[in-house]
Amino acid sequence: MQPRLDWELSNWLQYIESIHPRTIDLSLDRVRRVLHCLIPTYPRTIITVGGTNGKGSTVAMLDAVYRSAGYRVGTYTSPHLVHYGERAKVNGRPASADRLCQAFQSVEDVRGGIPLTYFEFGTLAALEIFSRSGLDIWILEVGMGGRLDAVNAVDADLAIITSIDLDHQAWLGDSREEIGKEKAGILRYRGSAVVSDSNPPTTITERLAALQCDWRLAERDFSVEEVNGKRAFSSAGPKWSQPSFLEHVEVESTNPVWSQNLAGALAAIRVLEKKLPVAREHVSALNGLSMPGRQERVGGDVSIWFDVGHNLQAVCALAQALHAESVSGKTRAVFAMLKDKDIAPAIEVMRSAVDYWYPATLEDGRALADDDLRSALSGLAIVDAGRGQTPQACYRAAVQASVPGDRVVVFGSFYLVGDILAAHSERAPG
Repeated sequence: MQPRLDWELSNWLQYIESIHPRTIDLSLDRVRRVLHCLIPTYPRTIITVGGTNGKGSTVAMLDAVYRSAGYRVGTYTSPHLVHYGERAKVNGRPASADRLCQAFQSVEDVRGGIPLTYFEFGTLAALEIFSRSGLDIWILEVGMGGRLDAVNAVDADLAIITSIDLDHQAWLGDSREEIGKEKAGILRYRGSAVVSDSNPPTTITERLAALQCDWRLAERDFSVEEVNGKRAFSSAGPKWSQPSFLEHVEVESTNPVWSQNLAGALAAIRVLEKKLPVAREHVSALNGLSMPGRQERVGGDVSIWFDVGHNLQAVCALAQALHAESVSGKTRAVFAMLKDKDIAPAIEVMRSAVDYWYPATLEDGRALADDDLRSALSGLAIVDAGRGQTPQACYRAAVQASVPGDRVVVFGSFYLVGDILAAHSERAPG
């Protein structure tokens, strides 16, 4: 299979899945070699965001404030929900199919025989798009880990590390300390860093000390508290040498689970304030900020929740939010997870919040088989929408069975939520 000039995005996505024998191959050498050949033009500021949970919302918050301040911003996140172009946004707009195809061709033209994974190829294509777009800021979300992630081929002016928890243990390790060591790989010698996990693993703090980083820590150097329905950000103390309006600023109530991420994003903005000045009114861009698929609630006679949370920490946050909502009727969960996730603990956490379970089968090589998913739900009230039913079929069954006062919750995987959200829009390739 060789690239052709008339290829559409779907052809390219099929191709970049085929050129490396492994889905995941954590290494930086190959990516760095291809990136060097692309001869990228870097912006004045690059921010990388690593961690287990909270990366996407942190990127979204930084993007909102900086674009409000008039900066030209590129954001790279993964995976996408519906359209592949969501991964590479320029000034808030997803990359078009044509622009993605051009970027894929540029990567293909210079890579020679160097094998790249799907994620690596896509990361390089996003950097190519940003490089040719005349941007002021790149905000790059680390995909997995940090030390050997493709995003880490780029040196950042500021590294943000969000909460650390167990996820991707097969590649990153079986403890917070081991995972923290991988996440700390995005740090640079004497670089700047913000850690929004108030209790980070010692492998992170030791690495910060060894690299002599200038860093800020949640609950020590900055914090967010709820005050009269607003989130009040505070940053004071010896780590902050210059006065700023960001010593205290309030944001209209946002998703409460994002408080930690809001604190990290605002701390990062203060760290970069000399280089990238913003004003108080620009922070108002955070008021009511929401993200598709992140504890997204659609109101109505039957409330519907979409949440991509796929590890125990994220599922615990979802369960807490569901318990905080008063519901007079029943809760139906459309649920699926990949087989490398902690499925049994996630189900246990959600057990008291869910009355009926609708297990869905994902079309992905890493998806848990239908029989295994049903086995994990053994003893719970499983509604059979048909073995092997698609996420959309399970979702329709759950909605149709609901009456006013009931609730439907879709959770457990990007693939699950994305497939259902795609039913409400014209789905693009990828």
